[in-house]
Amino acid sequence: MANKHQYLQEMAASGYNTDTIDDFHRLCLPYLADRFFPSKDSKIMDIGVGLGHCLLPLKAAGYRNLTAIDYDSFSCERLEQEGIQFFDLDIEVGKIPLQDAMIDGIISFHMIEHLKDPTNLINESFRLLKRGGHCLIVTPDWRKQYKTFWRDHTHVHPYDKRSIERLLCCFGFEIIRIGSFGCMRGIGSSGLWKIWPSLMFTGVDLIAVAKKP
Repeated sequence: MANKHQYLQEMAASGYNTDTIDDFHRLCLPYLADRFFPSKDSKIMDIGVGLGHCLLPLKAAGYRNLTAIDYDSFSCERLEQEGIQFFDLDIEVGKIPLQDAMIDGIISFHMIEHLKDPTNLINESFRLLKRGGHCLIVTPDWRKQYKTFWRDHTHVHPYDKRSIERLLCCFGFEIIRIGSFGCMRGIGSSGLWKIWPSLMFTGVDLIAVAKKP
Protein backbone atom coordinates (compact mmCIF):
# COMPACT_ATOMS: atom_id res chain seq x y z
CA MET A 1 0.00 0.00 0.00
CA ALA A 2 1.52 3.31 -1.08
CA ASN A 3 2.12 6.07 1.47
CA LYS A 4 1.36 3.81 4.43
CA HIS A 5 3.09 6.09 6.93
CA GLN A 6 1.08 9.12 5.85
CA TYR A 7 -2.09 7.02 5.93
CA LEU A 8 -1.46 5.95 9.54
CA GLN A 9 -0.51 9.49 10.52
CA GLU A 10 -3.80 10.78 9.14
CA MET A 11 -5.75 8.08 10.99
CA ALA A 12 -3.97 8.84 14.25
CA ALA A 13 -4.51 12.58 13.85
CA SER A 14 -8.23 12.01 13.27
CA GLY A 15 -8.52 10.17 16.58
CA TYR A 16 -8.13 6.56 15.44
CA ASN A 17 -4.99 5.58 17.33
CA THR A 18 -3.54 3.23 19.94
CA ASP A 19 -4.90 5.36 22.79
CA THR A 20 -8.49 5.47 21.52
CA ILE A 21 -9.35 1.84 20.83
CA ASP A 22 -13.13 1.63 20.84
CA ASP A 23 -15.32 -0.69 22.88
CA PHE A 24 -16.14 -2.81 19.85
CA HIS A 25 -12.50 -3.84 19.37
CA ARG A 26 -11.94 -4.23 23.11
CA LEU A 27 -14.81 -6.69 23.38
CA CYS A 28 -14.95 -8.32 19.96
CA LEU A 29 -11.30 -9.38 19.71
CA PRO A 30 -11.24 -11.28 23.04
CA TYR A 31 -14.62 -12.79 22.09
CA LEU A 32 -13.22 -14.13 18.81
CA ALA A 33 -9.99 -15.27 20.45
CA ASP A 34 -11.91 -17.17 23.11
CA ARG A 35 -13.68 -19.11 20.36
CA PHE A 36 -10.74 -19.81 18.09
CA PHE A 37 -7.59 -19.37 20.24
CA PRO A 38 -8.84 -20.38 23.69
CA SER A 39 -5.48 -20.67 25.45
CA LYS A 40 -3.92 -17.43 26.70
CA ASP A 41 -0.60 -19.00 25.62
CA SER A 42 -1.77 -19.27 22.00
CA LYS A 43 0.70 -17.79 19.53
CA ILE A 44 -1.31 -15.18 17.64
CA MET A 45 -0.07 -13.11 14.71
CA ASP A 46 -1.67 -9.96 13.31
CA ILE A 47 -0.71 -9.38 9.68
CA GLY A 48 -1.22 -5.73 8.84
CA VAL A 49 -1.31 -4.61 12.46
CA GLY A 50 -1.72 -0.92 11.62
CA LEU A 51 -2.36 0.95 14.86
CA GLY A 52 -2.76 -2.16 16.99
CA HIS A 53 -6.53 -2.18 17.34
CA CYS A 54 -6.62 -5.98 17.31
CA LEU A 55 -3.52 -6.96 19.27
CA LEU A 56 -3.73 -4.41 22.08
CA PRO A 57 -7.18 -5.66 23.19
CA LEU A 58 -5.83 -9.23 23.12
CA LYS A 59 -2.86 -8.16 25.24
CA ALA A 60 -5.22 -6.51 27.71
CA ALA A 61 -7.27 -9.72 27.79
CA GLY A 62 -4.22 -11.70 28.92
CA TYR A 63 -2.82 -13.16 25.69
CA ARG A 64 0.94 -13.40 26.07
CA ASN A 65 2.41 -14.57 22.74
CA LEU A 66 1.56 -11.89 20.20
CA THR A 67 3.35 -10.99 16.97
CA ALA A 68 2.72 -8.02 14.67
CA ILE A 69 3.53 -7.75 10.96
CA ASP A 70 3.47 -4.51 9.00
CA TYR A 71 5.69 -2.80 6.49
CA ASP A 72 5.44 0.49 8.34
CA SER A 73 6.80 0.74 11.87
CA PHE A 74 4.45 3.58 12.89
CA SER A 75 3.15 1.60 15.91
CA CYS A 76 6.28 -0.49 16.50
CA GLU A 77 7.48 1.30 19.64
CA ARG A 78 4.09 1.18 21.37
CA LEU A 79 3.56 -2.49 20.53
CA GLU A 80 7.03 -3.50 21.68
CA GLN A 81 6.44 -1.64 24.95
CA GLU A 82 3.53 -4.02 25.44
CA GLY A 83 5.77 -7.04 24.82
CA ILE A 84 4.47 -7.62 21.30
CA GLN A 85 7.04 -8.84 18.78
CA PHE A 86 7.14 -6.68 15.63
CA PHE A 87 8.40 -7.53 12.13
CA ASP A 88 8.73 -4.75 9.57
CA LEU A 89 7.82 -6.59 6.36
CA ASP A 90 5.81 -6.12 3.17
CA ILE A 91 3.45 -9.10 3.22
CA GLU A 92 2.77 -8.76 -0.50
CA VAL A 93 6.29 -9.95 -1.31
CA GLY A 94 8.21 -10.84 1.89
CA LYS A 95 8.68 -14.07 3.81
CA ILE A 96 8.02 -13.79 7.53
CA PRO A 97 11.22 -14.88 9.36
CA LEU A 98 9.62 -17.62 11.43
CA GLN A 99 9.62 -21.41 11.14
CA ASP A 100 6.76 -23.32 9.54
CA ALA A 101 3.78 -24.41 11.61
CA MET A 102 4.53 -22.43 14.77
CA ILE A 103 1.50 -20.10 14.97
CA ASP A 104 -1.87 -21.01 16.52
CA GLY A 105 -3.87 -18.19 15.02
CA ILE A 106 -3.57 -15.44 12.42
CA ILE A 107 -5.74 -12.34 12.23
CA SER A 108 -5.76 -9.80 9.43
CA PHE A 109 -8.34 -7.05 9.73
CA HIS A 110 -8.94 -4.52 6.95
CA MET A 111 -5.70 -5.24 5.18
CA ILE A 112 -6.32 -7.66 2.30
CA GLU A 113 -8.31 -5.04 0.36
CA HIS A 114 -5.13 -2.93 0.25
CA LEU A 115 -3.15 -5.63 -1.58
CA LYS A 116 -2.97 -5.91 -5.36
CA ASP A 117 -2.14 -9.61 -5.01
CA PRO A 118 -3.10 -11.60 -1.87
CA THR A 119 -1.11 -14.71 -2.88
CA ASN A 120 1.81 -14.20 -0.50
CA LEU A 121 -0.45 -13.27 2.41
CA ILE A 122 -2.45 -16.49 2.11
CA ASN A 123 0.62 -18.65 1.40
CA GLU A 124 2.48 -17.30 4.42
CA SER A 125 -0.57 -17.67 6.65
CA PHE A 126 -0.96 -21.31 5.64
CA ARG A 127 2.76 -22.00 6.07
CA LEU A 128 3.00 -20.52 9.54
CA LEU A 129 -0.16 -22.01 11.01
CA LYS A 130 -0.08 -25.24 12.95
CA ARG A 131 -2.46 -27.99 11.89
CA GLY A 132 -5.87 -26.99 13.21
CA GLY A 133 -4.83 -23.34 13.47
CA HIS A 134 -7.29 -20.65 12.43
CA CYS A 135 -6.98 -17.66 10.15
CA LEU A 136 -9.45 -14.77 10.58
CA ILE A 137 -9.73 -12.18 7.81
CA VAL A 138 -11.98 -9.12 7.95
CA THR A 139 -12.58 -6.90 4.93
CA PRO A 140 -15.37 -4.66 3.59
CA ASP A 141 -18.19 -6.66 2.03
CA TRP A 142 -18.34 -5.38 -1.56
CA ARG A 143 -22.02 -6.34 -1.86
CA LYS A 144 -22.85 -3.99 1.01
CA GLN A 145 -20.22 -1.30 0.46
CA TYR A 146 -19.90 -0.94 -3.31
CA LYS A 147 -21.06 2.70 -3.07
CA THR A 148 -18.46 3.64 -0.43
CA PHE A 149 -15.57 1.19 -0.94
CA TRP A 150 -13.52 3.53 -3.11
CA ARG A 151 -13.76 6.46 -0.68
CA ASP A 152 -10.59 5.03 0.83
CA HIS A 153 -8.00 5.84 -1.84
CA THR A 154 -5.75 3.02 -0.59
CA HIS A 155 -8.28 0.29 -1.41
CA VAL A 156 -7.28 -1.71 -4.49
CA HIS A 157 -9.19 -5.03 -4.38
CA PRO A 158 -12.80 -5.60 -3.24
CA TYR A 159 -14.11 -8.94 -1.96
CA ASP A 160 -17.49 -10.47 -1.29
CA LYS A 161 -18.25 -13.63 0.67
CA ARG A 162 -17.91 -15.92 -2.31
CA SER A 163 -14.62 -14.49 -3.58
CA ILE A 164 -12.90 -14.64 -0.17
CA GLU A 165 -14.14 -18.21 0.26
CA ARG A 166 -12.73 -19.27 -3.12
CA LEU A 167 -9.42 -17.56 -2.42
CA LEU A 168 -8.91 -19.41 0.88
CA CYS A 169 -10.01 -22.75 -0.56
CA CYS A 170 -7.54 -22.42 -3.44
CA PHE A 171 -4.68 -22.39 -0.93
CA GLY A 172 -5.85 -25.41 1.04
CA PHE A 173 -7.81 -23.85 3.87
CA GLU A 174 -10.95 -25.41 5.29
CA ILE A 175 -13.73 -22.84 5.60
CA ILE A 176 -15.26 -22.60 9.06
CA ARG A 177 -17.39 -19.51 8.64
CA ILE A 178 -17.96 -16.67 6.19
CA GLY A 179 -20.40 -14.06 7.41
CA SER A 180 -21.15 -10.46 8.20
CA PHE A 181 -19.04 -8.53 10.67
CA GLY A 182 -19.59 -5.36 12.66
CA CYS A 183 -22.88 -3.96 13.91
CA MET A 184 -25.86 -3.16 11.75
CA ARG A 185 -26.71 0.54 11.64
CA GLY A 186 -28.37 1.58 14.90
CA ILE A 187 -27.21 -1.47 16.85
CA GLY A 188 -23.72 -0.10 17.39
CA SER A 189 -24.89 3.05 19.14
CA SER A 190 -27.51 1.18 21.17
CA GLY A 191 -24.90 -0.97 22.91
CA LEU A 192 -27.11 -4.05 22.63
CA TRP A 193 -24.20 -5.97 21.09
CA LYS A 194 -22.49 -5.82 24.50
CA ILE A 195 -25.34 -7.97 25.85
CA TRP A 196 -25.88 -10.16 22.77
CA PRO A 197 -22.50 -10.76 21.07
CA SER A 198 -24.18 -12.23 18.01
CA LEU A 199 -25.12 -8.66 17.06
CA MET A 200 -21.42 -8.00 16.40
CA PHE A 201 -21.87 -10.08 13.23
CA THR A 202 -24.60 -8.10 11.47
CA GLY A 203 -22.66 -5.26 9.83
CA VAL A 204 -21.36 -4.23 6.43
CA ASP A 205 -17.95 -5.90 6.67
CA LEU A 206 -17.35 -9.61 6.25
CA ILE A 207 -15.35 -12.05 8.32
CA ALA A 208 -13.81 -15.23 6.96
CA VAL A 209 -12.71 -17.89 9.43
CA ALA A 210 -10.62 -20.69 7.93
CA LYS A 211 -8.66 -23.61 9.41
CA LYS A 212 -5.48 -25.32 8.30
CA PRO A 213 -6.43 -29.02 8.06
